[in-house]
Amino acid sequence: MHIIVVGNSGTGKSTLSKKIARITDYPLLHLDSLWHTTDYSDNAKVWFDQQQKLFMNQKNWIIDGNYSRNMNLRVPQADIIIWLKVSKLKSLFRVLKRSLLWRIDKGSRMEMPEQFSEHLDSDYFEFLKMILSYDNERLLGLIEKYKKDDAQVIIITNSRSKRRFMKSIAKL
Repeated sequence: MHIIVVGNSGTGKSTLSKKIARITDYPLLHLDSLWHTTDYSDNAKVWFDQQQKLFMNQKNWIIDGNYSRNMNLRVPQADIIIWLKVSKLKSLFRVLKRSLLWRIDKGSRMEMPEQFSEHLDSDYFEFLKMILSYDNERLLGLIEKYKKDDAQVIIITNSRSKRRFMKSIAKL
């Protein structure tokens, strides 16, 4: 079984992925963890893609993260595509909250590599702007373009739909 979890920053992809991994015992790859170990160069992009491909050679896996640049690697392999879709303001609030918590306790984001750092600089403000301008239609287009015919797309918009999904995943 191959599962991907996608959605805007701050929608809870990593949190949900960890819960699914605990229930299924499938290996989990957080794309943010992988990407933030690099120097963000063109060579890093090649390495990043190669690492994903190697990870996807396993029988079962879960991958969380968007990285639309290489969605074509994950979506065609996915049996289940989980799309966390919450309001942009809620996403923004959650990102600001996790940034504050991370400043207080580096252990609050265990999935992030040790060298990860976040600064309240122009890059961070660009990231916040990206959250507010996130294009759900673009993500939908990528899913539709690359998904295999029998892949299940599950859209989670609230806690109730998340609980329903978690009950179903326990049956895998």
